[in-house]
Amino acid sequence: MSGRPSALTLVVVDDDQYILRAVERLLRSHGHQVYAFNSAEAYLAGSCQADCAILDVELPGLSGLELHARLTQDGNDLPVVFITARDEVATLAAVQRTHRCYLKKPLDEDRLLAAVARATGSRG
Repeated sequence: MSGRPSALTLVVVDDDQYILRAVERLLRSHGHQVYAFNSAEAYLAGSCQADCAILDVELPGLSGLELHARLTQDGNDLPVVFITARDEVATLAAVQRTHRCYLKKPLDEDRLLAAVARATGSRG
């Protein structure tokens, strides 16, 4: 065995195309299947099942926090890792109230992979 965690199906939602593509490439390079969306609305219009979602907190339209709330309200307890460039107390407090992991941008690759592993209960 390689010690590498099992492949996951992951969703990434971020309106910054650079970050969206960089995270998508990173996750694919670790053997994961990745679906990338530039808005919460685009994700909701899709029909993919995932093991975990990486959601930008600040999205135009429906925010990452609002998307998470909608999924939870619909009975979908999808593991989530929030990412944010905002360092404001109110933003971080709102994320912390979800009891989900969050990372601040710029993203550290190892920390992102570790957060996904923690969120999904994966080892490796």
